Amino acid sequence: MDEIIVIRAADPDGSIFKAIVNALKDKRTEAVHVADTVSSVLRVGELEIHHEYRWVMMAGREVRLNHGEYAMLYCMASSPGQVFSRAQLYAAAWGEEYLHGSTSVENIIWRLRKSWSPIQGTRSTLKL
Repeated sequence: MDEIIVIRAADPDGSIFKAIVNALKDKRTEAVHVADTVSSVLRVGELEIHHEYRWVMMAGREVRLNHGEYAMLYCMASSPGQVFSRAQLYAAAWGEEYLHGSTSVENIIWRLRKSWSPIQGTRSTLKL
């Protein structure tokens, strides 16, 4: 029998989410929808993230992203100005502990920068 668990809570530091993920570690799980209850559109400068639809616009143009790219971008855009560690970005994308020596985070940051470069008038502020 399949079970559906719906959790709705304010979790600014992510501790509730991490506890739930750890509790469900050995079970087949899927996060279907995580949304801000105030607004489904996150705006940072010319970046718009329509979280409900996983749709990203930059300077009025759609930017297509894979799961990891989207998850990391959403994580960073949710807290502008915050500095994230590789481990935090890795966890945002894959929900797992960072594997030291992995270049997955760097590769995704490179792809995000590359996807923005054809858009005139935008600046990349993604730094490692």
